[in-house]
Amino acid sequence: MNVKALTAFVQVAEQKHFGRAAENLNMTQSGLSQLIKNLEHTVGAKLLARTTRSVALTDVGEIFLENARELLQAHRLAEQKMSNVLRGEEGTVRLGFVASAALGVIPRLAAAVSEQAPGIKLSLVEMTSEEQIPRLKAGDIDVGVVREIREAPGLVIRPLLSEPLLLALHHSHPLARLSSVDLAEIRHEGFIMFPRTKVSYLHDHIYRLCNSVGFTPQVVQQAVQFATILGLVSSNAGIAIVPQSLTAIQLPNVSFLPLSHRDAISEIYIARRLDERASPAAKKLVEIAILGESRFSLEAEAHHNTAAPIPRR
Repeated sequence: MNVKALTAFVQVAEQKHFGRAAENLNMTQSGLSQLIKNLEHTVGAKLLARTTRSVALTDVGEIFLENARELLQAHRLAEQKMSNVLRGEEGTVRLGFVASAALGVIPRLAAAVSEQAPGIKLSLVEMTSEEQIPRLKAGDIDVGVVREIREAPGLVIRPLLSEPLLLALHHSHPLARLSSVDLAEIRHEGFIMFPRTKVSYLHDHIYRLCNSVGFTPQVVQQAVQFATILGLVSSNAGIAIVPQSLTAIQLPNVSFLPLSHRDAISEIYIARRLDERASPAAKKLVEIAILGESRFSLEAEAHHNTAAPIPRR
């Protein structure tokens, strides 16, 4: 029993005529007749009652017709599903992401996937950049959104977004009145920092920025969660250098100011496995992410050029 035989049987049953069915199937009448005979042999029962002028379904044929249609529909659906999978339009993608990406990149990506490839289901796992690289190589996750890029053989790593680093400080701080802040102006401030053991990239990057203008941050508090860091800023426990995406966290008494240093940015990357085990859906997700963030950056730049930034307090 195969798709060709089932299709032939359904055609004959619907046309009630071998000649018309053969014409629709683009085959000879004798070839069609042989297909039906072979199908009846496989089923073990007569499916069609033939006369010189007509063709009718037997009782068994009536029942089998319904089953044949269901099987053909299931086959069409399976073909369509496989086609979607191979085009990367369907499948589950296990997506690792750094916490700050949840405030911008991930919501935008989820919305773009829902619109452009609704057959892709995202399984989201928050983890640090350091945790994601080995998990990607092991196949525990399919795609990773990371802040840190290192040598990673076996992975495809693409730039996704250049995110400015901002100074977060209490709104009563004298510097909060400025439109931007030079790093040297915060050399004597108490810093609220990410612990190096948990967020090494941002920790080290902030230290490099401060060292580049001749000082080492005076750390007064450490916290892993971004909301905790901003909470400490809100309570006037110190200042913090944070990714721009954190402006989405609404806390009272916190102002965000640009830093006037060319390296006061944090790069976000998207990574997947290089080998043949990378699913089409994972590749499609990376394409959607890169295109979406490119558009977002252009829109943000256009908005920046037409509107003066107002510090939030």
